[in-house]
Amino acid sequence: MADKTKIGTEFPPYTFEVEKGKIAEFAMAISQKESKDQVKPIYWDSAAAKAAGYGDIVPPPTFQTCFALWGGGGLMPILQALGINLGRLLHGEEEYEYLTPIHPGDIMKGQSKVVNMYDKEKKDKPGKFMEFTVLETEIKNQRGELVIRARTTLVER
Repeated sequence: MADKTKIGTEFPPYTFEVEKGKIAEFAMAISQKESKDQVKPIYWDSAAAKAAGYGDIVPPPTFQTCFALWGGGGLMPILQALGINLGRLLHGEEEYEYLTPIHPGDIMKGQSKVVNMYDKEKKDKPGKFMEFTVLETEIKNQRGELVIRARTTLVER
């Protein structure tokens, strides 16, 4: 059963500096296109982004997954601290709430915490349970503004 005493556990914060090149690389990687010219210009061209009403280029949705990976936060220390068996882990759900635009030069600071843990009985195997852990990560910029709130649901079968 999920260790519900872990609810409220906060993990060390991590930081990440948003770089123009990383935004463009990420946009190209997820677009599955052949060249930069086929990727939306707001992701790599400052003039196009400004013409579209942004202050500078903006990252595509889900770019913030890079913050924890490249910023040193990572999921592995969280899984280890929670005692989650990696061999039984499923990614259940990801939810993002975007609050403020992100631009090159921003210094992002993220911090995750466990907001819920619960069990569900398997429909096909009475008496066997799946354990759910819900993490919430708040990401703020260098001005302390909340930029993104992310919720991740992990399932241990």
